[in-house]
Amino acid sequence: MNPLRTVAQPVIIAEPAYLLKRGIAALVSDMVRTDVLFIDDMGELNSHLDKNKVHAVFIDEQLLTDKPSTDLFFQLKEQTLYVGLSANPGQIRHKNKFDAVMDRSGTKEELVAAVESVLQPGTGESDKAGSLLSSREQEVLKEVALGYTNQQIAAKLYISRHTVISHRKNITAKLGIKTVSGLTVYAVLNGLIPKDQIR
Repeated sequence: MNPLRTVAQPVIIAEPAYLLKRGIAALVSDMVRTDVLFIDDMGELNSHLDKNKVHAVFIDEQLLTDKPSTDLFFQLKEQTLYVGLSANPGQIRHKNKFDAVMDRSGTKEELVAAVESVLQPGTGESDKAGSLLSSREQEVLKEVALGYTNQQIAAKLYISRHTVISHRKNITAKLGIKTVSGLTVYAVLNGLIPKDQIR
């Protein structure tokens, strides 16, 4: 069993639902060694973000209703990873301001993959979804997530099957996600494909 990676800055979970909050905390604790803070008040959250470095914030979109508090929350983002929690991730407000979006009612596998995509080694300052993968790797990832075979992807993108395999190896190495289902969840959560397109 691999030792847990240590993350110096804490992870904040801003989620009023007790079971979901504790479940995310358990997933985080299974993946990294860090402090987990629970903050459900936007004023307190913004104050903490203004004064402290934070690795990631998992926040229920329902807390983002007051415009001044919401605007300040996103202004304080800096190098912090923001993960939106929503019952309907495809319709979440401020979607483009989040690094990832999690479905509150997702399966265990989907939630684990989502938390992994945020807390994996290498995630951080310059490793947001758009800059972590090259544009061609993103194209290949989209096709993988949509259920296409290596041969089908090669034909669709006008590249060789060997090149597709190389891109898939690079994607797996960069993301640290080895399963097609995990890559699919990553693609959905990072806005590479809409959830309703999955076969």
